[in-house]
Amino acid sequence: MKKQLLLAFCFFCFFKQYAQFQFTGNVNNEFKNATAYLSIVLDCNKKSLFFTENILQESKIDSLGMFTFKGDFLAATNRIYKIHIDNCNDAISDYKHLLNHCEDSKEILFIANNTDQIHFPLNSLSQVFCSIKNDKPYTSAIAKIETLQEKILTDLQHSKNDLQRKNIYKNHFLELQKFSKTFNEPLAELYTYHLYANEKSISREFYLTDLKHAKYYTNLLDRLNKKYPNTSYTKQFKDALIKDQYPLLKSKHTLYKVLAYSLATLLLLSLGFNIQQHRKSKKQVVTSFKLINYKEILTAQEQKVFTLMPTNSNKEIAAALFISLSTVKTHINNIYSKLAINSRKDIGAFFE
Repeated sequence: MKKQLLLAFCFFCFFKQYAQFQFTGNVNNEFKNATAYLSIVLDCNKKSLFFTENILQESKIDSLGMFTFKGDFLAATNRIYKIHIDNCNDAISDYKHLLNHCEDSKEILFIANNTDQIHFPLNSLSQVFCSIKNDKPYTSAIAKIETLQEKILTDLQHSKNDLQRKNIYKNHFLELQKFSKTFNEPLAELYTYHLYANEKSISREFYLTDLKHAKYYTNLLDRLNKKYPNTSYTKQFKDALIKDQYPLLKSKHTLYKVLAYSLATLLLLSLGFNIQQHRKSKKQVVTSFKLINYKEILTAQEQKVFTLMPTNSNKEIAAALFISLSTVKTHINNIYSKLAINSRKDIGAFFE
């Protein structure tokens, strides 16, 4: 029994140790004694902005030029995170940081979860955030996608004529899209999507053309829904596709609206028909009352009772005509039978 408890305790300690994330890194002399910030990126369109409310943890860079973030409070599934370092320490909430205009800053975006162990060493030129050490392909996906993006833009600068530039524009998003698939991570593809689909992208025009017939975007949305349901990533991607009038979503969205409008129209038509039929039926009843001349059918005494019925009770009629209450009831039963009516509410039609 003691051996089993000991094994269980060791397993718990082992699991606890490796169920935590740890992100470490080195900085050059420029950022020694500065502060590093770990934050979550919830909107890829605003990846370059620095939101203080998205900061998850702070780390003071030590004398050896190293920062460390660790804990077990990150999401169990992958998210996009950012590490940001600067020398402005006490003013991280000012407008320069919010708009990412601080010159004394560096940052890197990466994909990770609560169990990842990642190190960001200096490269051979002592540059910050130019290298990532981790055994998970998705961790360095964004950095590699950004490198490809820079290469394409460099080729664009070196292009010599309009035809070359047009080919670069046209192939830009296809190259990024194809490359992002190799990481087998929907968030990497989503990040890439925002690079080529945003309003300032050099290939947005060609992306919009591709959007008219390609099923890739529906496939990506399905994979995001499956792996990251109820997240801002999935919702923003779907909203972006609808905004750009993606036919496969637009038609589905339009079909729901058409069905809803059709159902509402049918209900209104049904209600209108029922009201019309009710009025028609009521009118027919009233007309049938008018066709009967009660003076030709009822006796003289019954006519007296009948004329008093709309505004008087049975007792009041008996008192007015100096007859018994039972006699009044007998006359009323005869009136109902002769005029084919069921209650006092039908009497008014005879006097209209």
